[in-house]
Amino acid sequence: MEDKIKLLKALGDETRIKILQFLLDGEVCACALVPSLGKAQPTVSAHLRILENSGILESRRDAKNIWYKIKNNDVKRIMTLLSIPRLKIDSKCVSSD
Repeated sequence: MEDKIKLLKALGDETRIKILQFLLDGEVCACALVPSLGKAQPTVSAHLRILENSGILESRRDAKNIWYKIKNNDVKRIMTLLSIPRLKIDSKCVSSD
């Protein structure tokens, strides 16, 4: 039960919902999320950390970039149930090479 409460608390923020909307189509680099959200990088990182710590997201590092994807299928079902649409990312990840 505690895990479900933690999940629902993590979903209780507009910025975190927007992050999930961008991730509904698959893996996205954090560097592409920052301009698409219009928030400062530390703010976006804090929200990503909350989503990851609650078991909603998982990440992988590729050189200097961190890629995120939804790992909890319950979240995708919740987003569908609530008719929360997917959002398209505005920018592409800039390679660290």
